[in-house]
Amino acid sequence: MADLTVNITETITLNGQTQAETYTQNILGINYIDTRNLSCPSGSTTELFKLGNNPGAGQFVTSSFKYGRISNLSAVPIQLYVSSSTSVSFLISSGSSFILSTNQTTGSLSTSDFTLDNIYSVSVTPSGAAAQVEYYIATT
Repeated sequence: MADLTVNITETITLNGQTQAETYTQNILGINYIDTRNLSCPSGSTTELFKLGNNPGAGQFVTSSFKYGRISNLSAVPIQLYVSSSTSVSFLISSGSSFILSTNQTTGSLSTSDFTLDNIYSVSVTPSGAAAQVEYYIATT
């Protein structure tokens, strides 16, 4: 068992003044780490991983999920889909990352509400050309 430390640092020099912020999160009791780089072909949706009741190939136990990062390593943006009882998508630009700190979704959109529910799938669709995507997942 180990503790995962996540640091996010933002630094900018604007008009000769530097401003920097660092956010640190310690996630206790991590037993497993899984990381993978995938090539996602253009014109199709690639499932990155699933969350469920049992572990398996590309599937992690929902109750054990503590942290997930999806990074777009490509020159093209990707559409990231987070699916629970309702699906929501995010456009992730080149070189950017998306972080999940829980296995659940909740919220409200102008057209509908989505409720607190377990995420069961995370997938991506590249915009244009094929994309390289990395995920990093920590579980207990």
